[in-house]
Amino acid sequence: MKDFLNKVTDKVNEHKDAVMEGFSFDKLTEKVTGMSDSAKEKSIGFMNDMIAISPIIEEIGFKTTGISVSLGLPPDVTFHFSKESDTTQEERDAMLAQHANNKMLTVVAKTLFMADSYQQKLKMGNFRFANIDVCVGLTGGVSFQLVPKG
Repeated sequence: MKDFLNKVTDKVNEHKDAVMEGFSFDKLTEKVTGMSDSAKEKSIGFMNDMIAISPIIEEIGFKTTGISVSLGLPPDVTFHFSKESDTTQEERDAMLAQHANNKMLTVVAKTLFMADSYQQKLKMGNFRFANIDVCVGLTGGVSFQLVPKG
């Protein structure tokens, strides 16, 4: 087992050194600031679309508590939500049907529903559900936080 861990450590260090040799903050800055006007406009349009769905999300019981924007490569937007109220499956289905043409809303809403369903099955003991973070971008994802009660 020790030999295995040593081999893994050696490989990680080997690749880390290779990555760091090619890494340059100057190159990163150049790529971010060198975005074409078209890419900048698409990015701004994407962010505006994301911001516009927040009031609709509130209809299904989730309040947007913040929005984090990363202008890195690739850019992404993370929405931070708190659950304010429960909604029935019928209310959720009605909202999705009403806004069926808004693909971004559909993705975010279904992600919130999935995270909410998941956390409802947890035996949280001395913890309570605090928030859900939905990251939309090339490597999107969802996370939620449990915090101590009290």
